[in-house]
Amino acid sequence: MKLLLASALAASCSLSANAVTLTTSIGASDLRQRIDGFGTCLSGDDATQAWFQSLYFDDARFTIERMDLVPTFRAPYSDFTYNSPWFHNSPALPGPDNNNVRTYTGPDDYSRLFAGRNAPIAVMGPNIDANIGYFDFDNGMPHVAGTLAQIGQSHAAALGDFKLIGSIWSPAPWLKVSSGHTIGDAGWPLPVGGTAWPFIWAGNFSGGRLDTSDTPLAVFDAGTGPTSALSQFARATAAYLRGFQNRYGVHLYAISIQNELNFETFYNSAFYPLSSQYIAALKRVRAELDAYPDLAPIRIIGPEDLLGGDAYGMWEYGGPIHKNLQYLEHIGDDPVAESAIALYAIHGYAADGASAADATPQQWLWWKDGWTTSPAPGIPANVAGYASHGKASWMTETSGEQTAWRAPASGFPGQGAFGLALRVHQALVAGEQSAWVYWQLSDGNAVAEQTLTDDTLQANSPKYVALKHYARYIRPGSRRAPVTVTGSSDVVASAYVNAASGSLTWVILNGSASTQSITIDVPGTAAASYDLVRSSDGSLWQASTLQPSSAHLAFTLVGYGVATVSGSTGAPDPIFANGFD
Repeated sequence: MKLLLASALAASCSLSANAVTLTTSIGASDLRQRIDGFGTCLSGDDATQAWFQSLYFDDARFTIERMDLVPTFRAPYSDFTYNSPWFHNSPALPGPDNNNVRTYTGPDDYSRLFAGRNAPIAVMGPNIDANIGYFDFDNGMPHVAGTLAQIGQSHAAALGDFKLIGSIWSPAPWLKVSSGHTIGDAGWPLPVGGTAWPFIWAGNFSGGRLDTSDTPLAVFDAGTGPTSALSQFARATAAYLRGFQNRYGVHLYAISIQNELNFETFYNSAFYPLSSQYIAALKRVRAELDAYPDLAPIRIIGPEDLLGGDAYGMWEYGGPIHKNLQYLEHIGDDPVAESAIALYAIHGYAADGASAADATPQQWLWWKDGWTTSPAPGIPANVAGYASHGKASWMTETSGEQTAWRAPASGFPGQGAFGLALRVHQALVAGEQSAWVYWQLSDGNAVAEQTLTDDTLQANSPKYVALKHYARYIRPGSRRAPVTVTGSSDVVASAYVNAASGSLTWVILNGSASTQSITIDVPGTAAASYDLVRSSDGSLWQASTLQPSSAHLAFTLVGYGVATVSGSTGAPDPIFANGFD
């Protein structure tokens, strides 16, 4: 799902530079959330290439890698790409049912006769190591993610940290049942409109619900008696995680048991419309992981829903289909579920992604603080935000911007790279997110709405540079410090204190068309000098040095520009001291 940008900052059209002052509060009681890092998810095999790895760890200095945890099975379970029609496959498109997919309604008819074959089910028994043998860790996403994670883990000390996280887009297909929904008509070669979920399309486990009834089924008997789809899901998850970790010698920091948990689509996806269904899966997977010393440290994050564009997207759609804060409320009502989830995760796709500067987006405030008065008809009052649960929140996916720095070219450029920088600011400041993870660094194609760069532009892509303004200097373990901006309502800023290195970093955005004269009042003891990096339309990542004068830093920032200012009074930054050997 793409991020839709709403109305943006009203541009101030002064012809001369305006005087803007930034005051930062760094007292212990002033500091806000800890920053755990920045990063992207992975797609294709670009992450195995040297240019990608250099950008990721050396240039942007990302410390979070997100991988797709949809299980990849060995033959015969994956034969004929899970026995679904495709180009030059057997069967070829459109397949025996003339709908471009292989349909089924649940585990009992997953292996129905189709194209002269019966697709087998990989039944997980009680021996986790035997179950590992069902999976392929040497190809596709496991290979790509494992290769990059090995590099990240080896550079963790220089980077300040490295965290590998993963999301399950879908359980194994035979664990799902009908959701009662059908896909709309999207054209060739996508599934034919009106086809009921779930189905397999081009090897994707598309739609449907995980069967959370916990009913034992004979089809899931590995020789020790029938088991349920819920038990099979937990066993498969544990085996897949152990097999991956053993194969690549890396450890996952956290997993989400379902990416976008009420969003059925033609690619890998699954549907948990009710909190009770999600909670059943959450508790079962947590219990399974806790049974193994090597898997117990893996955290579970979630529910990883979409931020949405209104109050209904925060609470409930018709159906009913539960949404963000309703999941959190029901998780909080269940002590076992509450202890099973380590921190919250949300995707930053929202209609109000970049509204007026200094007018923070409502969705982020709702996610953090909830509300006391009903914000819309049919929505209850007194709903708590994530902050009331005492756990951090991560923004683990977003995308949708155009590739230019300014988009549109006239008016407020909220749909391009500048809009991306503003989106990061709003997530960190209004939403108090502790991590910010983009959808893709690159995907093997030219940079587009879903990616930051490509193998040609590399560090010269505007969207990549916009995120680099945050990621390169704000190191893991930093705490956000509140910044008060006076002299302009069009300038926004955030600051980050890192006690380990003694560094203080500001990121400043000029949301007007006019140049602004910026003065930073440096709190405490000033560093001897500060790095200043500025980017704007046609002028990316222009680096210079600032010398403090009477504890002030002064510079100008052109219209719709972004600046990062960073200096240290403590130990040298380990990434420059140690390098990447």
